[in-house]
Amino acid sequence: MKTITIPELKIREIVKEYGTPFHIYDEKTIVDRLNNLISSFDWVDFKEYFAIKANPNPHILKIMQENNCGVDAATVSEIKLAEMAGFSGEEIMFTSNLTTLDAYQYAVERGCIINIDWAADIYELLEAEIIPENICFRLNPGSIENEIMGDSKESKFGSTAGQIKEAIAFLVEQGIKSIGLHTMVVSNENDPQIFGEYTEMLFNFAREIIEEYQIKIDFINIGGGIGIPYQSETEVDVEAIAGAVNESYDKILRENGLQPKIFMESGRYITGESGYLVTRVIKEKETYKKYLGVDASMSDLMRPAMYRSYHYITNLDAEVRGKKKMIEYDVIGSLCENNDKFAIDRKLPESKLGDLLVVHDTGAHGHAMGFNYNGMLRNGEFLYTIDGDIKQIRRDETFEDYTNTVIGGY
Repeated sequence: MKTITIPELKIREIVKEYGTPFHIYDEKTIVDRLNNLISSFDWVDFKEYFAIKANPNPHILKIMQENNCGVDAATVSEIKLAEMAGFSGEEIMFTSNLTTLDAYQYAVERGCIINIDWAADIYELLEAEIIPENICFRLNPGSIENEIMGDSKESKFGSTAGQIKEAIAFLVEQGIKSIGLHTMVVSNENDPQIFGEYTEMLFNFAREIIEEYQIKIDFINIGGGIGIPYQSETEVDVEAIAGAVNESYDKILRENGLQPKIFMESGRYITGESGYLVTRVIKEKETYKKYLGVDASMSDLMRPAMYRSYHYITNLDAEVRGKKKMIEYDVIGSLCENNDKFAIDRKLPESKLGDLLVVHDTGAHGHAMGFNYNGMLRNGEFLYTIDGDIKQIRRDETFEDYTNTVIGGY
């Protein structure tokens, strides 16, 4: 059984004033995860660059800024969101793919670290006289597999080792003295051995580059990818993950007199467990199965539909009634898509119309992946602050918001 870290009374106060559905985040959980990650890597010069894509609300990004993090931006819009929250310059890592010269120009003008996905872009950049001060290359090793990321040979991200070496040789000819390296090959992964293995590969590649091209590597961004326990309350052993990275670092780099900084871009681990989607049962249906229809949909949380991922569900009102009979339900939304389901064949306490359901672990890739299919309007977000207050950080989208980009003449 998973507990909710936000007081039930506070959730019901929001429901009474604003209705359902909505997302809410626990600030204390976010800060606790940040502190745990940072302290676990205290053996090296370390910085966390929070992956904006996980939760791009500027109020959430401001928490990162107040806790000495950087941010990882994938688009110009995400750079702008970072700037809204107070980030600037090298506090922003621009990690994009299929990147246009205009996007590069925007990031370079703002002094962001430019993490180049396709190594050949460097030739186009220099030809266009767009000269980044801080250049990093994203490696696709072609040798790592992960359940969510898949086989890295099939990944659209990054460049091969050979392509990166060619680009570095070119930069050395241009007088570049230092670079960064990056890889991101796992997602929602908690096995320390996996982190040890792929960082060993990355650190070996870094040492090769230093030895072959006599160039300094300022930092190595080992990506994010640390998962969260969607089906249990067991805490992720981040210290063990950091320990596995430390072992690789010592063996390959430190023992050879090399001590580059280590960066990460964790998103899910930082905000995932902080978030909850609160929704209400609006319909009971029975055909070949029993269904609980709720007023949220996959437009509020796409992960179960996209990945068949598991999110724990608490029925607040069934708990008040006292847990008795358990029934197997599909918990569904109202979109015209059969995969609009939050849970399939899930045993839950007997539920009734009007019951409040809380879907756990939605603080990363939840609201951020929302969309407007069927004209569904995106719902509001709230923050439960460390001081115990409720702060609305995004209002519900209105129909006017949805249509304000439509050109007249209809």
